[in-house]
Amino acid sequence: MIRLYRYCIQHPRRVIASAVLLSAVVSPGVLRLRLRTDGHALVPHDAPEIVVDRAIREDFGIDDPVVVVIHSDDPSGIYNTHTLTLLDELTTIFKAMDGVRPGNVFSLATEYGDRVFPGTLRFRRLLEPLPTTPEELERLRDDIRAIKLYSGTMVSFDEQSAAILVGAAPGVDRVDLYRRIGETIASRGEIPEKVAVIGAPVAEALLGTHILEDLGVPNDLLGLRTRSR
Repeated sequence: MIRLYRYCIQHPRRVIASAVLLSAVVSPGVLRLRLRTDGHALVPHDAPEIVVDRAIREDFGIDDPVVVVIHSDDPSGIYNTHTLTLLDELTTIFKAMDGVRPGNVFSLATEYGDRVFPGTLRFRRLLEPLPTTPEELERLRDDIRAIKLYSGTMVSFDEQSAAILVGAAPGVDRVDLYRRIGETIASRGEIPEKVAVIGAPVAEALLGTHILEDLGVPNDLLGLRTRSR
């Protein structure tokens, strides 16, 4: 150690040149590094609990949900045509996204009630057809209150917010999924509703991005900015 110290003192230019050369060699590899902050990345891959959890997820097709919350300040809460149309359209777009299994996207637009199409035994989805008149909107409210299952899950207890659950499939880039969901919402332009994107996959993605930002990695490489300029 003493000899190394003396060498650094006696030959500073050589030390600097070596450091620059080492950085040039290592940098390309650093850019390919991928930071994973999801729960499974923080424990051994072959841990018994992880093995069982992975088997259950595969058998039942379970994904970690990204939750898109749509909040309306309308006096009728979410039971207005604009909010329900927004929820229905976003649900359709999310189901078609790469890395998302359509069967793991849930909202009022995907769920069935106890009403059937006239002359058939085929049950209708809650938003099929989309309610537009005051009578239809009130009927939908009454149906959801009667079912009760969706209160506090798909619809907030105060009926001012509704949720879309978007499953993050195994292996999907969660930062990219969060970015694409955000871009989809932003593409709607100015809307009266407030929309938030939350959930464990989002927290894990933003944690990793925060760490890389703190390390000085440029936002152009991250593909996502979590802080304002």
